[in-house]
Amino acid sequence: MEAKRKVLAITGIRSEYDILYPVIKVLSDDERLELKLVVSGAHLSDWHGYTIKKIEDDGFEIADRIDSLFSTNRKSQRAKGIGALLAGLSQTVEREQPDFLIYVGDREEGIAAALVGNYMDILFVHIGGGDPVYGNADDPIRFAISKLAHIHFAFTKQYADNLLSIGEEEFRVFFAGNPALDNIRNTHCLHIEDISNYLHFDINENKYIVLIKHPLSSEKEDAYIQMKTTLVAVEEFCKETSIKAVGIYPNTDPGSFDILNAIKESEGSEYVKFYKNLPREIFINLLRKSLALVGNSSMGVLEAPFYKLPVVNIGNRQKGRLNAGNVEFVEYNNEKIKEALSKACFDARYRGRVRGLESPYGDGGASGKIKDILLSINRSDKKWYVKKRLC
Repeated sequence: MEAKRKVLAITGIRSEYDILYPVIKVLSDDERLELKLVVSGAHLSDWHGYTIKKIEDDGFEIADRIDSLFSTNRKSQRAKGIGALLAGLSQTVEREQPDFLIYVGDREEGIAAALVGNYMDILFVHIGGGDPVYGNADDPIRFAISKLAHIHFAFTKQYADNLLSIGEEEFRVFFAGNPALDNIRNTHCLHIEDISNYLHFDINENKYIVLIKHPLSSEKEDAYIQMKTTLVAVEEFCKETSIKAVGIYPNTDPGSFDILNAIKESEGSEYVKFYKNLPREIFINLLRKSLALVGNSSMGVLEAPFYKLPVVNIGNRQKGRLNAGNVEFVEYNNEKIKEALSKACFDARYRGRVRGLESPYGDGGASGKIKDILLSINRSDKKWYVKKRLC
């Protein structure tokens, strides 16, 4: 009988953990595989909700905890974090001797895992390559991760083609879809009263919007005023239309402290209320029953088409990514934000068009595809470990 295949998954923040979750769930449920996690970054931060507790509650075995989030708003934060991850992850890999390292996205954990995998002859599996991100350090980092990855699972057919166009060999590249859609498909529906009671915020179905706003590394100095502009426009729109806005705290990128300062200044609003983190079941149902998503979260591009949800994306973050047709981009201008929100929430023709869209990000079955392919790979075949010459 073949020995179990060991998988070491790396996660550093709630957003990529939610994409990773359905994949590691199906891997952990298969007797042919042994799964452990390395948890780092924002998961270990009280300031960001200490979300490692959620990972523990989900029942996954944690191989290591690596402190990699430096408490600073300076641009050196993420570079220093990579250094901590390289040192810690190399020791974990040496001890655990996994067959696969697996990671979703383009943050510090990804480039560290890619480097460790290459130096230590461990197959590095990247989920989410070939996906461009405008004006952000994450874009060249994602490209670098892709060139270091041994196995690719792309969110869309176009992104798989992008990987082939930069010289990745065809046998390495698979179109699986976005695993986050598996979460949506598999999460049962809640009544709006249950969501409202959990939030301690009086909301009614189709009478609220969701706000998620992150900093953009190339515009860090403007993070505060950008968030302030967003909040003023959202507050005015909510007052004028008698709807509510449920906000979620930003990620940990430089500039996030400035966004949090703007949020704190808005506390006490009758119409807008923010939360550090929400349970997956609450969050998915919150989006299901909302009128629209506003801000600049990747969810607007990657997951909102599956919800059939209109999105108002403010600023440059997410530009360049594949837009299914549900996202309208606007600049930081009060009237333009409110006009876009009015269209997203109340224009019946536009909302009908969004409801008819097909998501290019898959159908909610990515995790099973990924598991089957990992089980089919011949780990003794050297072709997986030796990347094609670039010239």
